[in-house]
Amino acid sequence: MDRLLRIAGRCALAFLLVLGVVALLPRTVQDAVPEGVIGGAVLVLGAVGARRAVKPPR
Repeated sequence: MDRLLRIAGRCALAFLLVLGVVALLPRTVQDAVPEGVIGGAVLVLGAVGARRAVKPPR
């Protein structure tokens, strides 16, 4: 259960990180970036965070 909460926390952190980066972009760039790209970035960062949490250290 603890591991699941850590993974959920990392996914939430990835989501907020992507939103923060998008908020810093100029308005014209924000309008040009499709929502699917933003969602894909969140999924990739969440998957990387989940994989790192599940993968045992060497």
